[in-house]
Amino acid sequence: MRPQSRDDFIIAIICALPLEANAVEALFDETYDRLCKHYRKQQGDANWYVNGRVGKHNVVLCYMPGMGKTSAASVALSLRISYTGVQLALVVGICGGAPKSSKSQDIFLGDVVVSDSLVTYEFGGEHSVHDRPGRPNREIRTLLGRLGTPSARAALQSQLLHYLEVLNHTEKRWNHPGIDDVLFESSHLHKHREHDPDLDCCCLKGSSLDDICEDALESDCYSLGCGKGTVMRIRNPSEANKVSIHVGPVASANTVMKSGKHRDNIIKRDKVIGFEMEGAGVWECLPSLIIKGVCDYADSHKSKLWQAYAAATAASTAKAFLEHWTPQAQESDNTHHFMVPFTRNPRFLGRTDEVEHLWSLLTASEGPRRLAVTGLGGIGKTQLALELAYLMHEHDAECSVFWIPSTSDEAIDQACIAIAQQLGIQYIKPEEVKDRLKEYLCQAGEEWVLIFDGADDMDMWMNGSGTTAPLKELLPSNRHGRIIFTTRNRKLAVKLASHDVIHVGDLDEAAGVGLLEKSLIQQDLVEDKDAATYLVKQLAFLPQAITQAAAYMNENEIGVYDYLMLLHEQEEDVVELLSEDFQADGRYETSVNPIVLTWFASFRQIERLDPLASEYLSLLACLGQQSIPESFLPRPVSRRKMVEALGLLKAYSFITIRPSDKCIAMHRLVHLAARQWLRSQDLMELYTHKAAERLGEVLNDDDINEKHRRLYVQHAEFLLHELHVMAVHAQWNIRVSSGGDKSGAEEEGLRLQGTNTLSHSLGT
Repeated sequence: MRPQSRDDFIIAIICALPLEANAVEALFDETYDRLCKHYRKQQGDANWYVNGRVGKHNVVLCYMPGMGKTSAASVALSLRISYTGVQLALVVGICGGAPKSSKSQDIFLGDVVVSDSLVTYEFGGEHSVHDRPGRPNREIRTLLGRLGTPSARAALQSQLLHYLEVLNHTEKRWNHPGIDDVLFESSHLHKHREHDPDLDCCCLKGSSLDDICEDALESDCYSLGCGKGTVMRIRNPSEANKVSIHVGPVASANTVMKSGKHRDNIIKRDKVIGFEMEGAGVWECLPSLIIKGVCDYADSHKSKLWQAYAAATAASTAKAFLEHWTPQAQESDNTHHFMVPFTRNPRFLGRTDEVEHLWSLLTASEGPRRLAVTGLGGIGKTQLALELAYLMHEHDAECSVFWIPSTSDEAIDQACIAIAQQLGIQYIKPEEVKDRLKEYLCQAGEEWVLIFDGADDMDMWMNGSGTTAPLKELLPSNRHGRIIFTTRNRKLAVKLASHDVIHVGDLDEAAGVGLLEKSLIQQDLVEDKDAATYLVKQLAFLPQAITQAAAYMNENEIGVYDYLMLLHEQEEDVVELLSEDFQADGRYETSVNPIVLTWFASFRQIERLDPLASEYLSLLACLGQQSIPESFLPRPVSRRKMVEALGLLKAYSFITIRPSDKCIAMHRLVHLAARQWLRSQDLMELYTHKAAERLGEVLNDDDINEKHRRLYVQHAEFLLHELHVMAVHAQWNIRVSSGGDKSGAEEEGLRLQGTNTLSHSLGT
């Protein structure tokens, strides 16, 4: 019977290659789901799964996107998010084998190695660094001990051969390849040994005897003439179909082992029986066991002809092993959950006051039931909420934490379905899940925290649509529960959390420089603290902008001074730089990372919510970013509309207004982004002229005070420059379209005409 939820899967099998996964899937007794169509997966989980039954166990098979420890660790972490009940992860596939075990038993191609411990290596040049992460957990060690008895080992090998025969009948590719199993001396390399005028390779011309060309690596041993006087062992053909299981330490490295000499040194030192690349990544995240078929001897003599057979023997051993595995009894009273799609941010710095304030509110017995964290897009609201989630998990393991990405209706629906499944809420239709989840959390007797990240859409929360209710109506209320919202929209924050709203401002100087340093690969680039401080100041102390700058510096191998030079290029070039995409931890796959594009999404929301606010933002973007008198903005018939329009711009943290003189200031990077937004909509010239006309009106006002007049003159100079640039661009376009035959006098006349028009509109 197909399990009801992902919680019922306690065995995971992880494969690095499609060939390995195909062998495992071919031995499924029943397939429940493919590629998450039924069971889905948690938000933030990039893995793809096949769910089925192997013997008596419900198993989730996980496909890795590539080989290696880093990929394996990422896959295992995501697996833990979606499949929280997994007790055992089997890393199944192919590997390089030691020629002999520590007990001097021969290991042949097609044999299977099973890890009883792990040794990790980081290769570099001729040397390696190694570590022992430890042994498997007690349950795995106990079973391996039982299987070490002669009778149990014989039974396991008999089951292995039975399943291998089953595989052989499904497809011919799983059969023994029918070629000799040859072991060469460790010093004998798989390379060209005779000069070939058609080949210009490094095998004979290289600076080192170990040099091997790509053509040789793709050739078989027969064509290269391997084996002349260098064969250590050839397996007896009469024993070719025998498969043995070997248990012992397995080496997990960051690269493929291709040297017989290095192999022998490691075997001598650590008594390992196999070499692979994924086990260490999974080992750090889940209780795991490595089961791999030997497809080569971890030297340069590699052949893909053995890979399918080795994958088949490993898959057969994994299935045989699971017949002996007894899962732990699952605790029926385990009602505490931690469902957060991101790992903790090791680069989280500063924000001490905000964290302490939020923590005190969150943990107070009579504290608010709802809290909202507001601030400019890219200021670090998500990272602050993430830190709070992990603090709660650390300090109160009895409290469940649920995270709901709120970037769209679909994202919220998916997260609610996953939470409902985790809580054991079954047999519900997708359209009912939010109501049922609300009902469950309203009645829960245990502590819980619900985090809505990115709650920016006013309509979605307050109005709903023709088919969906406003999300505000679906929020649970319980004395045991707390709800945290992160939002760019302070107006929405007040509607959701009343007066319990915490504004997140820019990082302080020390935290900004610290974030830059932690985000750089070459941290010595921040040794010049003055330059680093100036850079983060130019980036307005915005965490997302600092992270983006560091990513650009890492990718292009440039320093702080080089990036500062880029920031002082023409405005369009700076905006293009700040629009560069980059990869960042703790962000959703569907979200945009560049800071400029983040604000473009907010501009679109403002345009939809309040056209007057959008008009004001466009006009303000055409002046300088500081000290713009509020009287510059055209006043509508209704004073209330102006208050609400400015309130919306303040709610998104795009502007601030000084109470003392009613002057408006824009965030430096927001100013750049708003100007680029106008260019992208082909509205820059229109609003520049609108701003010029409006500036002319206010300068001609007899009631204007002297301080504001001086400020307006400064903005007039800014506008004169902008319109002059536009006139030059227009002049250039005319020259191009007419073949460049305009006279110098005509060009000068065009320039003066643009300047005079501007001066007239300003009333000067």
